[in-house]
Amino acid sequence: MAIISNFNNLKPFLKRKKLEIIIEYFQEALNNSSKIHNRIKSLPIGSFEKVILTKDIYALEQVFYTKNREECFIESHKKYIDFQLVISGNEQMEYIDINKLETKRYYNKQKDLITYKLVDNTSKFLLQEKDLAIFFPDDGHIGCPKYNEVEVVYKTVVKFPMEFYLNED
Repeated sequence: MAIISNFNNLKPFLKRKKLEIIIEYFQEALNNSSKIHNRIKSLPIGSFEKVILTKDIYALEQVFYTKNREECFIESHKKYIDFQLVISGNEQMEYIDINKLETKRYYNKQKDLITYKLVDNTSKFLLQEKDLAIFFPDDGHIGCPKYNEVEVVYKTVVKFPMEFYLNED
């Protein structure tokens, strides 16, 4: 059940799901004058920094060059929902239900990661500044592919425990 939209359009959904910590963090990440935004924008290319938001929720702040699709991989996660927000840049993302995939590397519990063999029958979409994609455990997804050309992307991914989502009141 992947969800893709502009962050501002998804705020009402996130509020209903009691995800205020994510809303607050993303608002700061998009605010040009905030510490969080400036921290992300000052990261060197190639950075992948883990930032603790609560005891159980964290963000992966990252800066990277997009690349050719063949250099990327399809992944999914069991324990966490991915909330992927683009701060700046353009990143072509791809989605496919994991039941349509063949596993390449089985579940790595430490990384909460399963990788799959690359296929061409994915749904492709463009994430631009302020766009948010939410990937659940059944959502295979590819990040990092270039759109038209290689470019720098500033992004943050919040890892939210699936058990919190399933156990909400």
